Amino acid sequence: MAIVEDEVRNESEEENEIEVVVEEDDAEQDSDESDDDDDEEVLERKVAELEQRISEDPYNYDEHIELIQALWGLSELDRWRAAFDRLQQMFVLKDVHWLLRIQTEETLAHSPEAKEQLVELFRQASLDCYYIPILTERCSWSLGAGADSARTHLEDVLWLAGPDPLSGKLFWDAKRELEKAQLESITADDPDYKKQRERTLYCLEETVSRPLLNGEEAWAQFQELASAMHGQDYVDKVKKQHDAATEYLQKITPYEDKLLTMENPEEKCKVYEEYIEKVKELSYEEKYADCDSDGILKVLYDRATSECINCEGAYNLLVAWARHSARHASRATQSRVLSTCTRRRPRRATFWLLAMQDAEHEGKGVDEVKTIFETALSKGMESYKQAESLWLGYLECLRRATAFDNEPDVERLRRTFRLAWDSLAEAWGEEANDCEVPLYWARLEYNRMKDPKQGKEIFEEIFKYGENKTMSKYWEAYINLESHRQPSLSENKLRELHRRALRFVTDYPPAAARLWTDYERDYGQLATATECQHLCEAKLKEWRESYQAMKDKMTNQKKGNKQPQNKKGKFDKKKKEEDKPKKGKRKSDESAQDSEVKRKKDSSMEVDEKAKEGESGALKRSHDDDSSEGVDNKRQRTENAKSAPRVSGTEACTLFVSNLDYNVNEKNLREKLSEYGEVVSLRVRAGVKAFGGSICYCQYSTSEAVDEAVKHDRTPLDGRPMFLSRYSASKTKGSFKYATTVEKNKLFVRNLPFSHCTRERLEEIFDKYGKLSDIRVVTFKDGKPKGLAYVDYEDEKSAAEAVEKTNGMLIADRNIEVAVSAPPPRADAKPALLGQPKRDTGGGMRRTQLSSFIPSVLQKPIPSTSTSAASGSNGANGHASERPLSNSDFRSLLLKK
Repeated sequence: MAIVEDEVRNESEEENEIEVVVEEDDAEQDSDESDDDDDEEVLERKVAELEQRISEDPYNYDEHIELIQALWGLSELDRWRAAFDRLQQMFVLKDVHWLLRIQTEETLAHSPEAKEQLVELFRQASLDCYYIPILTERCSWSLGAGADSARTHLEDVLWLAGPDPLSGKLFWDAKRELEKAQLESITADDPDYKKQRERTLYCLEETVSRPLLNGEEAWAQFQELASAMHGQDYVDKVKKQHDAATEYLQKITPYEDKLLTMENPEEKCKVYEEYIEKVKELSYEEKYADCDSDGILKVLYDRATSECINCEGAYNLLVAWARHSARHASRATQSRVLSTCTRRRPRRATFWLLAMQDAEHEGKGVDEVKTIFETALSKGMESYKQAESLWLGYLECLRRATAFDNEPDVERLRRTFRLAWDSLAEAWGEEANDCEVPLYWARLEYNRMKDPKQGKEIFEEIFKYGENKTMSKYWEAYINLESHRQPSLSENKLRELHRRALRFVTDYPPAAARLWTDYERDYGQLATATECQHLCEAKLKEWRESYQAMKDKMTNQKKGNKQPQNKKGKFDKKKKEEDKPKKGKRKSDESAQDSEVKRKKDSSMEVDEKAKEGESGALKRSHDDDSSEGVDNKRQRTENAKSAPRVSGTEACTLFVSNLDYNVNEKNLREKLSEYGEVVSLRVRAGVKAFGGSICYCQYSTSEAVDEAVKHDRTPLDGRPMFLSRYSASKTKGSFKYATTVEKNKLFVRNLPFSHCTRERLEEIFDKYGKLSDIRVVTFKDGKPKGLAYVDYEDEKSAAEAVEKTNGMLIADRNIEVAVSAPPPRADAKPALLGQPKRDTGGGMRRTQLSSFIPSVLQKPIPSTSTSAASGSNGANGHASERPLSNSDFRSLLLKK
């Protein structure tokens, strides 16, 4: 501005020019500021949008990362930290994101409080992952924090990674450089000089005595310093350890080489398992006693569960790590390992139970155990059994801390039992009907609290839920506790309890019958014993008949159709002679009956493949079946004896599952299908391209289970909808399951945003116009939505109102289209032409068809050469009308020379 003022005062000719320049600079500055404002507005909108999406779906890891990056662009440090903390509470952070957080906080850590927080971040990162860049970052940062503080940090890093054969030497070298720098900073007269030399020698000795990659590079320095301090005998002793460590390293190097070249986590996990077993073998050899095999195992468990955290085998490795640390490590190490396990598998009860037991063993009190339990509960267990195990473990800890002569303690225990039972029922619904918590509670009421009245009320409440009243295990427990209660129950009341048990139990009546029979033998009179015998016989007869009927239905036995097969009449002999092919004549074709038998045989082989493999889950045929089969050779009879039930029986009990993931998890699949009934056998074919994924044949014990499973068609498994249908050996194409005509109570919705392609979001839009009977979201085979849906109302009036109010409605920047469902007519299948590909009735392309033997030239339709085709009906152009070749035309072409 001074230049402008001088030029103005002197009335320079360049006044306007200078003023223009100044104005341009101001304009550019204003433009830059406006651009910055625009960028901030864009980022603010992006942050708001991401916050909204995260609130709707908080388990999308990538969206959390996008939000963190956007907040960093806005320079919102507090919000950036809060977003990271929220992400850390919900997920195990990836190593690269931990490194980003730590490096950022490191540049801001200037106060003692900030440095303490950074140290805590390093500790938390070590629980989530084993990542060498993070450990080296901590080493580098600690070297500038003073000698004592740096030594503490480096010792912690060495505890984590010092035994690592692959990278351990890196951290021992860092510790040695620290001690060497401290040694060079003092003189020989200093009282700490000798101690400092010992520290330096210790680092060198650990480097050469452990099986570390490139560890031999430190031998010359060690030999020089050790000879000067302790003499040759000491050097020779360490030399033996060094040779053993070198040999040890040679034996484990192949596993490290494999891991360096692998990318697949599942394959890595298997190599780690082999690696760990090899180290365990070496740990038993005396010459490797000083190679710290326990430390190497700890590092291997840490590395494996970090690199393969999403593999199923990682859970087993975490369990093995926890057990190994309990046997071989200190209490502090065991506590740290359990913290790592609970962090990496937070939805499994196993490690939380071990953590609670560890706190109880340390005498930390009920409050500390309760804190661990509540933290575990907030993570959400992955299954009902896991949640039940967690509650039972906490109740056991609380029971051990309860003084049963102290009324407040007893009431606290009762309240906790009630809370556990109600919480499981609320969270898991019908799965919690068959629950172990009330059984545990009832035993304590009878045996420890001496309140049989309360225990009886618990059993009466148990019998109200689900099928508990028909289950023998509850009645057995109830009768045993009532039999030994104080004051004792009268004989009449106890006998009436046995009658009730026999009347209601259906799953295994012999258990109730045995209990009552034993009681009458010990205490009953002739009349009561006779009554017991008659009732038990009648109950067991009814149960056996029901069981046999179910067994007959499963194996498709029909006693009335059995015929002796060892006698053959004249007609059979005559038929056999007629069926024999004539010598010297070529057999033209097979009869329809023979083809049908062959197809049945093929389908039987397909369905019962599991049974032929001899699996324990397959049903065995009774000896009666052997007599009902036709007389075959010895090999056929042997196979029939080992096979599963005949096709017609197993077919009704077999479910066909398709559209599974190419790498389907068979354990998850079995658990899901077991929800509909007892699974006898499960046969999975992975990656069948014709079906766009894996398929499965699931054989249930009853056909009712198949009926139940089919009701849950399109149920998602690992993000993909399962296509559930009844198995059919005849391979006939099933009918279309939905109506193909106009349905005025059903709406077709299109152009939906993907965020609203859920049943819940669609209910929010459409249930205000009337009562809904069903909502079906249309998806691709991989489970991703197409933006289409069908909404069914119970009446046409509600559907018409919904069309009027919602058609064209704006939802998330999209105008949805709503109309009454009126699908176009389905075209009838046209018969395949000779020489063209023909599809079988099951919808798949048959590879063994006639067209595969026909030259491609002949497969194309050509003008007919017959005279009738060349008549006046050819058309205006005079050419013959094209038509498909008939059988006679094709035969003429083949015979024509």
